[in-house]
Amino acid sequence: MKVSSEYMQAKRDQIARAAIEQFSRRGIHLTSMANIIEASELSAGTIYIHFKGKNEIIAYVARTTFSGLFAEVEAAVTTEPPPRPSELIDLITSRIATADIPSGLLIQVWGEAVSNQEVRRAANSVYEQALDTLREYCVAWMLSGEGKGLPTARREAPARAHLMVSLIYAQILQMSLIDGYDTGSLSAELATLLDRS
Repeated sequence: MKVSSEYMQAKRDQIARAAIEQFSRRGIHLTSMANIIEASELSAGTIYIHFKGKNEIIAYVARTTFSGLFAEVEAAVTTEPPPRPSELIDLITSRIATADIPSGLLIQVWGEAVSNQEVRRAANSVYEQALDTLREYCVAWMLSGEGKGLPTARREAPARAHLMVSLIYAQILQMSLIDGYDTGSLSAELATLLDRS
C-alpha cells in the first residue's frame, strides 16, 4: 500500500512531539529510544522507518524547532514597511517564550551539538538559515526604514544580521537559565542598539 507524503510527515511529527516531551522531562541523555517509542504510541518498526536512531530524531527536532521560531522574520521581510529591528527581536522572543518547545530543550540541543556531529550539522544549518533570513530582513529595513541605498544596505546587512542572531540566541540562553528572567527588560537597550533610523 502506498502512503502519502503528508501521512509520512505526520508520523515524523508525531515521533518528534513524543521525543520533545521525553527530552524535556528526562533530558536528552537520559531519554532512550524505548522512552520515545512508548511515548509516541507507535511500534519500534514504525519509528525506525522514519528515523535511524535518537541522533537523527534530535537533529530533526533541532531543524524544525528553530526554523519555526524564525517564521516571523520570514514574514517581516515582505512586510512594508518592515518592523523595526528591536520590534522584530521582541516578536521572536515572545514566540520563544510561548512556544510549545521549552527554551531549555533548545539549550540541550546546543549542548548535544558540541560533541554530536549529526546534531551539529543540523544546528549549523539552522543558524545559516536564520542568518540568511535576517540578512534579507536587514537589507529591507535599511532600504525602507533608514533610507540607505541598496549597495550600502547589502554591505552592512551581514554584520547587523550576525548581531541580531547573537541577541536572539542570548535571549534563549537567559530565558533557559535565569529564574524570573524578564524578556522585555532589554527592549529599550535593543532599540538604541539596533534601530538606527
